[in-house]
Amino acid sequence: MRLPFLKLDLEKVASNIKTMADNATKHKLEFRPHFKTHQSLVIAQLFKEHGVTGITVSSIYMADFFSKHGWNDITVAFPAGLSNVKLYDSIAKRSKLKVLAVDKAVVKKINNAISESISMYIEIDPGYGRSGIRYDNFALIDELLTAINSSENIQFEGFYCHAGHTYKCTSKKEIVALTDPILESLGTLKTKYGGNISFGDTPSCSVRDNFDGIDQISPGNFVFYDWMQTQIGACTPEQIAVTMHCEVVAKFPERNEVLIHGGAVHFSKDFVLNKDGERVYGFVKSKMNAGSESYIKSLSQEHGLVACSQAEFSAIEIGDIIEVFPIHSCLTANLMREYVTASGKVIPQFGSGSPYQR
Repeated sequence: MRLPFLKLDLEKVASNIKTMADNATKHKLEFRPHFKTHQSLVIAQLFKEHGVTGITVSSIYMADFFSKHGWNDITVAFPAGLSNVKLYDSIAKRSKLKVLAVDKAVVKKINNAISESISMYIEIDPGYGRSGIRYDNFALIDELLTAINSSENIQFEGFYCHAGHTYKCTSKKEIVALTDPILESLGTLKTKYGGNISFGDTPSCSVRDNFDGIDQISPGNFVFYDWMQTQIGACTPEQIAVTMHCEVVAKFPERNEVLIHGGAVHFSKDFVLNKDGERVYGFVKSKMNAGSESYIKSLSQEHGLVACSQAEFSAIEIGDIIEVFPIHSCLTANLMREYVTASGKVIPQFGSGSPYQR
């Protein structure tokens, strides 16, 4: 097996999906999962076993791919642009296509460029500051809604909101406190304008006990989880379904560090801080299925330096394969492009070996 590789535990994936699907059913929500994390037809099939028919993706190219493989209700959770308008028509012939609107001029240009019918959510910024219209900017929302409603080929779908700032939380209490006023604001929008309310960051969907005013949830990271989610309080280490397998290529006794083949092109540059305030780019998995004392302290393109305890350093030999929890599984999976199961089966992602290859 070519190293490094991303090992996938399909049993944990199936368990994570079931838990989230059951939670959606419990709260009478449409479960419209985000496929940006796994990007895999094999894993996509597991969602169908729970009655999922509508999905969320991160790009129009991903929407095109999944629409050609049996998914006929797709939301592209990225602001609609003008460079790929031709794809809108071809996808809309096969599937119900929903996109996000943040600019009234773009809405008008898209309407004039397409012949098939599509739907639009107005993207709401809940204070995250990444994209969308602030939840309390009713004047701008009114302008955008007028542009949508006056369009011949575009229908108003509702409001889409991603509370990405929950990733800075460190407990269920913090997540709930942050998102309570967001859900209240979304409820106000629903009362005022109607439409569906789509909401869905993994931390919120993993720990909240109520979703009043919400119609759909669209989390993505939960399918794998990662070490960042354990720090947030969204999961336990035992729920993390992917680990990086990297070869130890050198040891440095003077500083209790080992060098692995596993760098930023494998893990990404995402990090968390440990109790000493040091950057951690990955936690080594112990035999007890939790993080050990060893962690990746720095990354370059192909290199990863692992800081070890004295005991762990002594136990590691050059040529050993160590298993590492990624900090952010979405980016790690996107970089690796494929998974290896416990049986050695290779599962490709969207884009692997196809015209979609990036």
